[in-house]
Amino acid sequence: MRNITILIVDDETSYLYLLKGLLEQEGYQEIITEQYPENVMQIVESRQIDLILLDVYMPVINGLELLEKINQSNPHIPVIMVTAVDEVEIALKAVKLGAYEYITKPPDIDRLFLTIKRALDQRILELELDSHRSVAAKTPPSRTYFSDIITSSPLMYKVFELIEIFAPTNEMILITGETGTGKDLVARKIHELSPRRLNPFVAVNLASISSSLFESELFGHERGSFTGAISEKRGFFEEANGGTIFLDEIGELPKELQGKLLRTIQYNEIHRIGSAKPTKLDIRIIAATNRNLIDAVNIKEFRADLYYRLNRGLIQLPPLRERGDDVILLADHFLKMSNITYNKNVSGFSNEVLKILSSYKFPGNVRELENIIFNAVAKTKDSNTVSEINLQSKYLKLKNDNLKLLSIEDAIEEHIKSVLTYVGGSVQKAAAILGVSERTLQRRIQKIREKG
Repeated sequence: MRNITILIVDDETSYLYLLKGLLEQEGYQEIITEQYPENVMQIVESRQIDLILLDVYMPVINGLELLEKINQSNPHIPVIMVTAVDEVEIALKAVKLGAYEYITKPPDIDRLFLTIKRALDQRILELELDSHRSVAAKTPPSRTYFSDIITSSPLMYKVFELIEIFAPTNEMILITGETGTGKDLVARKIHELSPRRLNPFVAVNLASISSSLFESELFGHERGSFTGAISEKRGFFEEANGGTIFLDEIGELPKELQGKLLRTIQYNEIHRIGSAKPTKLDIRIIAATNRNLIDAVNIKEFRADLYYRLNRGLIQLPPLRERGDDVILLADHFLKMSNITYNKNVSGFSNEVLKILSSYKFPGNVRELENIIFNAVAKTKDSNTVSEINLQSKYLKLKNDNLKLLSIEDAIEEHIKSVLTYVGGSVQKAAAILGVSERTLQRRIQKIREKG
């Protein structure tokens, strides 16, 4: 790899030379300084720049305008915004325009060097992957890596390609998709294909943690730090040190802890409850959600700066209804699994059942299909085929003709109502069938009630 080239842009010459000297002491040799922002695009177009440190407030053209131009012409160059003014709105706008990070003057030197290293690691990886992407785009990903994921869908092959691209990096990944689409499976696959594969993979379902225990469960506590803390406790982050932590249902993280997670990301450290001493971490964060986090950001339920930092690499999982023949492939797979579980020999599915499965929209996705097949096999006699009467048709009442008149959101609401009716109104049982947390289901029910 050639020498790294860093461009520093600031109208204050004293700051330019100070920062240049600090970077040279850190071992970076190719440092370009530029006092006049109007000259930057010419430099970027004539030199191979690996990273830019860019001031916000400058004459002639401000840093945000310049950032937008840089990102349009060279989106793979990481840009770290540095300014003397700590303004949340400016920081969020910078991140939206493509900035890698936003740091205030005078910068915390350790944080600055850590941010530069992360950004350069990403840049180096991008350069290394460029030569592989064109080949990967023309050929399906190696099925050896993904043999445990049942699919023949081109949409899922695209997901596999993203996994192969992101897995070798240390970047944070945000996995989005409806409930039951397999976000946990994708997170584990990223870890298995990463350099951290021999280290811990810690999965945390944030929706299942009591609100009063969030901080202790995530970050740990010292003995005596609160009533009931009879011994010290390592939190999930410490348990995952050296490996990967998977924060499922990230949208459920309370607002007051979102700032602490942001600090953990920025400084690679945590503070146990009751301890003033930080614990350093070497950790990769993968987050997942079935919520629209942009909507949560807009209504101030989720911090925008945290969202943009988590969203370094985005993987969107398709719903089962868009995966074509995967419904039948997965149904056959779950049939074999349920035969083993119940020590049965159910031979297959009737034609009527295959038609129902092919036309049903599965708001609960793969997890719902699994529940349906296991329940059906449990009620089917040996050597028989699964028939419509055993398919729990009470909560498959959404006929195909009716679904054509419904939006996906309306279909999901109707499905929730059907399941609640089937289980006699039990939120606990309905949540188990739908494959969601009780908290998530209660929030959905409340929205349905509010709509009337």
